[in-house]
Amino acid sequence: MKSPAENTKFEIENWKEEISSSITESNTLCIALFNPDGELLYANNAIRLLFKGDNPAESILNPPFRTFSENQCRDCCVYHGYITFGNFSSVNTSIMARVYSKNNKIMIIGGVDSEQLLSQNLIMHNLNREIGDLQRQLIKEKRTLEETLIKLNSTVKELNEANATKDKFFSIIAHDLKNPFTTIIGFSEYLKTNLRDIELSEIEEIIEMMNTSGHTTYKLLEDLLMWSRSHLGKMPFSPECTSLADLWEEVSGPLILSAENKEITLNFYGGNTPSLFCDKNMVKTVIRNLVSNAVKFSYRGGSVNITAEVGKKFATISISDKGVGIAPEMLEKIWVVGSHHSSSGTESESGTGLGLVICKEFVQAHGGTIWAESKPGEGSSFYFTIPLDCSS
Repeated sequence: MKSPAENTKFEIENWKEEISSSITESNTLCIALFNPDGELLYANNAIRLLFKGDNPAESILNPPFRTFSENQCRDCCVYHGYITFGNFSSVNTSIMARVYSKNNKIMIIGGVDSEQLLSQNLIMHNLNREIGDLQRQLIKEKRTLEETLIKLNSTVKELNEANATKDKFFSIIAHDLKNPFTTIIGFSEYLKTNLRDIELSEIEEIIEMMNTSGHTTYKLLEDLLMWSRSHLGKMPFSPECTSLADLWEEVSGPLILSAENKEITLNFYGGNTPSLFCDKNMVKTVIRNLVSNAVKFSYRGGSVNITAEVGKKFATISISDKGVGIAPEMLEKIWVVGSHHSSSGTESESGTGLGLVICKEFVQAHGGTIWAESKPGEGSSFYFTIPLDCSS
């Protein structure tokens, strides 16, 4: 009767062909057989992947092949440990192996060490986790940078607007406010010196020019004060229910007189508009500025139409004329402080360039929008929206 060891050997002998095939084709178990001079006699698939260049023995870097071939031990294991394969210009690979010297041949047999594999897997797992944490941190920092950039761009825009506002303010003080006073002082000095020698008709003409200059200066001061109060946040916003007809009645008197001086007809078609929910003073300022501009840029004998169209939540109010019109490239610039100079009217009427800026700010305070449509030589139409809801 055979012993267990003999039975095992017998069983192994039965599987010799399969074991030999598996070893030869294995990609995990590395086997190579060398002559002492480094000539490769046999190598399976796994170890061939580790060899570099034409001389496999030279691919054994650490320890080098001569460590095995010069060992005096015969028929024994001459090395047990890690062997590094590769060359000095590539990524190298290490395996856990044993090196045997027998029958004047050297056999290398080994593969991946399980502990080494587990350790490397743990290192890779930790590395992947660190990379994931780093990616999340980078995404978070990117989002923070994007938000900061948006805020920075917004701040830069506000600073540019503030600088334009400041430049416009000083420009008005230095030029627009100075000129009317120069006119008034000059004419008053002339009258003071030559009053007894001047014809009455000339005196009347001088007084008329002084009066016009005084009104222009007063209007400019009004705009400056209103503009500065708006920017300082001291302009109260007090919406209430009112009608467009009531607003027009309160503001139309001076506008009609100004229009009559140029033989211009003002046509108001907003009498049936439902109640508006707005700050009366702000909306009257908007109407006053837009109608004044329409008269200013209309030709003598023309007309200006004030109309309203009712929507679901807003009324759209329009002021239209058949005057000089606005060049297309100026349509967006007219709403921005410092981007344009005020233009003279059809009869050399002056302006500050602040009126439309104030209109835009007051309309936006109501949650509305304001815009213009125009063709040079055919006239302009200005539109703005005001809430209809009076339930608030």
